[in-house]
Amino acid sequence: MQNLDITKDRSNTNSEKWNKRLLSKYFSNSEALPFWVADMDFEVAPAIKELLIQRAQNGIFGYESRNILVKQSIIKWYSKRHDFLINKEEIRFSPSILNSIALLINIHSKEGDSVIIQPPVFFHFKQIIKNNSREVLSNPLKVINDNYEMDFEDLERKASNRKAKILILCNPHNPVGRVWNTSELKKLSDICLKHKVLVISDEIHSDIVFGNNKFVPYSSLSKDTANNSVTCFSPAKTFNIATVSDSIVVIQNEDYRKKFDHYMNKLHINKINTFNMLAMQTAYSSCDKWLEEVLIYIEENLDYLKQYIKDNMPSVKVVNTEGTFLVWLNFKALGLDAKELEKMLSKDANIALNSGYWFGREGAGYARMTIACSRTLLREGLVNLSRTIHKHYEKDQLCISK
Repeated sequence: MQNLDITKDRSNTNSEKWNKRLLSKYFSNSEALPFWVADMDFEVAPAIKELLIQRAQNGIFGYESRNILVKQSIIKWYSKRHDFLINKEEIRFSPSILNSIALLINIHSKEGDSVIIQPPVFFHFKQIIKNNSREVLSNPLKVINDNYEMDFEDLERKASNRKAKILILCNPHNPVGRVWNTSELKKLSDICLKHKVLVISDEIHSDIVFGNNKFVPYSSLSKDTANNSVTCFSPAKTFNIATVSDSIVVIQNEDYRKKFDHYMNKLHINKINTFNMLAMQTAYSSCDKWLEEVLIYIEENLDYLKQYIKDNMPSVKVVNTEGTFLVWLNFKALGLDAKELEKMLSKDANIALNSGYWFGREGAGYARMTIACSRTLLREGLVNLSRTIHKHYEKDQLCISK
C-alpha cells in the first residue's frame, strides 16, 4: 500500500485541481492550496497502473471490441458491494456520467420540458439542463437540525407540473454528503411513479460511504421503480481514474434500452478506449483491498477535520458527511456575503474551495472541500483557515492546533 500521507507532485500532468491557470481563473490565486476538484490526490491501485503500463508496452492501439470480462466485473462488484444483481443485458456505456445524463434528457423529454433537481447540488446538472433547452425545476433540500432532508411536499408539487418529465437524483448527494436511506428513496419513487417522472440516478459516489450508513441502489427498491429509472455510475471516483474511465448506464426497462441504443447509434457514440476498458475491468475485479485502505484513510481525514474545526473554529460548522470524499462547510456564522466568503477563503486563507453558491443559491454561505488528500495537506489548509478566521472574523482567539 502506498503512503497516503505523501502529497504527490501533479504539476507535470494536466491536473485541473493543481492547474495554476485554473486556480487563477476561478480563485484569483494561482498559489492557493487546492481542495476544489472532486478527485483524489492518491495514486491508483498498483494493479491498474501495472496493467495499463503492460498494455501500453504492446505499442499497437487499433480498433478493439469490448472485453466481455468488463460486464462480468461490474456485475460481480455490485452484487458483492451493494447486494444488488445487475443483468448483463441491462448494461450500457457512454463516455461520462454527464454525457449519459445529457443523452437521457434528450431521449426522455423535449425542448421546453422541465427537469427536477435538488439543490444545493452538483452544478453541472443545471448547466446540462439549460444547455439542452430544458427548464430547471428546483426541489431544494431542507436543513433540519443541521441535517439535510428531502422536501417531499414541495417535490409533490413540482412533480405534478405537467412539464416535469425527469428528476435527477444524486445519491450519495454531492455536495451535502447525504446517503439517502430506503424510506427516503421509497417516498421519492412513489411521487415520481404517481406523476410519471423518470428518475435518472447518479450513483457515482456509491462506493464511498462511512460509518453505519448503507448505500441503497435506487433501482433496487422495486420492479416499478426500476422500470421508471435509469442508473448511472462509474469507477471514476471510487478508484481515482476519471480520465481512464467510461460511464456505466444500467437500464432495466427494455423499451428505454432500445431508445438509448437508437440514440447512441444516431450519434455514433461507439468508440472503445482500450485503457478505459482495462482500467474499469481491473478496478472492479482486483482493487477492493486498495479501496478499503483508502476509505479508512479518508474517514480518518474526516474525523481529523471535524475535531480540528470543533477545537479551533467554533464558528464554522461541518455538515454531517455520510458519504463521498467531499465535506460541506457552513460559514454562515461569520456573517459574510458570498463574495466576501470567497475572498476570505482564496485570498486570505490561501485555500481553493468550491463556493457554495456554485451549487445553487441554497448553497450561499457554504463551501465544499475535497478531503481525499494527504493529511499533511489537509492540516496545512485547516491551519491557514483557522489563522485567517481568528485574525479577521472571530473575537475570541483560540490556540491553533498543530
